[in-house]
Amino acid sequence: MQLYFTDLGALSRPLYIDDLVVTPRPGALGSAERAGLIDGMPFILMDDGSYDLHLNRFFRACPGMGARSPNTWRSYAQDILVWARFLCERRGGKTVWQANRHDVLAFHRARRLSDAAYRISAASWNRGIAALDKLYRWAIEEGIITASPFSYGVTLRKTASTGAVLAVTTNRARERAARRHDMRYIDLGRYLLFRDVGLRGRLPDGTEDPTWRGRNGERNALFAELLVTTGLRLTEGGSLLLTELPRMTAPGSRSALFDLSGSVAKGGRPRQVRIPRRVWALINDYIDLERTISSARSEPLVFDPLWLAPEGGKIVGAAGKRVRLDRLTPSERRRVLIGAPGKAQHALLWLTEGGRPVPAATWEATFRRACARCHCFGIAVDVSPHTLRHTFAVNMLSMLIREQIGTVFNPQDRHGAAYRRILGDPLQKLQYLLGHASVTSTYIYLDSLAEAQELVEAAADRWAQDTAGDAQ
Repeated sequence: MQLYFTDLGALSRPLYIDDLVVTPRPGALGSAERAGLIDGMPFILMDDGSYDLHLNRFFRACPGMGARSPNTWRSYAQDILVWARFLCERRGGKTVWQANRHDVLAFHRARRLSDAAYRISAASWNRGIAALDKLYRWAIEEGIITASPFSYGVTLRKTASTGAVLAVTTNRARERAARRHDMRYIDLGRYLLFRDVGLRGRLPDGTEDPTWRGRNGERNALFAELLVTTGLRLTEGGSLLLTELPRMTAPGSRSALFDLSGSVAKGGRPRQVRIPRRVWALINDYIDLERTISSARSEPLVFDPLWLAPEGGKIVGAAGKRVRLDRLTPSERRRVLIGAPGKAQHALLWLTEGGRPVPAATWEATFRRACARCHCFGIAVDVSPHTLRHTFAVNMLSMLIREQIGTVFNPQDRHGAAYRRILGDPLQKLQYLLGHASVTSTYIYLDSLAEAQELVEAAADRWAQDTAGDAQ
């Protein structure tokens, strides 16, 4: 069995079969959406090509159960696929709907008690159990099965806010494990090498590389600059429309603010993003030069396009119906056109050489190739678009704390409020900048501060000196 992902964009592209060109009929995309198909939604096909209706219906139900991110769908699907393959290959050809607690025990032995080379971590195991638990709870509600293969227990937990004791049902297959955070970030020096050597194609000494054949180096480096200076996620930065970019009105302003739409932000949480003046100017240069050349090379071929209304702020869809710009999902934004028919262009900021929107997978592949190029010069970097978000967060938190310490000690300040402001205010500011739902998600960046590590080392040295003195 194999995992696939729905590509609604295929309905707006011609299909080439030998010398025959098949053009999708107008309205095909709308028909697919009305049928419940969602762009990026996973589905699983069995080895014989059959389609488990209930299993794939679960994926389509995920957005209604709080799982609205395509990354979450992908994670669920990959974990469920591993479980389904295990049942088919190791448990006598069972389907996911025939599993019982003995299959769960066998799965645990295979995944957690096998040799080190094949053993997964407790955190990875718990992630998979969470996906399967969601699947089976949904299946019971839908009447597909009568009982889950998992067993459950009840634990008592006290809420931090009110102190009330709540009874919480827990899946007994879960293990105690510390959550591991993907906290890869790079320092400024290595980032600049990654940007200039990996993305721009220069030599480590900063000079031009005569063997470099890349054609989009400046665009790619500018995209990296946007992520590392704003903390935007890949989907957020890659889904910006031209009309959403801010205008630098004040001559002396060092940055510009714009509203990031909740429809492209994680968790649907809109926020304000601050773009440094330098990056804003470079983006405008890119729009005037490279992007203009790219958009002029070919007429956009988009079925069921969405047109930007002349007054701005709204999109005109089928039958003249208007929708607000900030309600468009990333996939819908790829269909937005600006200009007049015959002279139209895509409204997304980032375009390929052929004038089409740059897919997220292209940015990821670009970063991988840039890292590989750096490695050829002995520069050890492992950078993804999300690494730059972490890099922004760590450095921004460090600067916020430094600024706060410089202003916090007020002679009129009493009752320890200064210390709460030293850490609380910077963390809350960073939480807002990153779009975290809870400040607890922002705490992980404290452990990465160079200042924090220096304080720990200094305290350990002082303690070692004090104990040495007592021993003498």
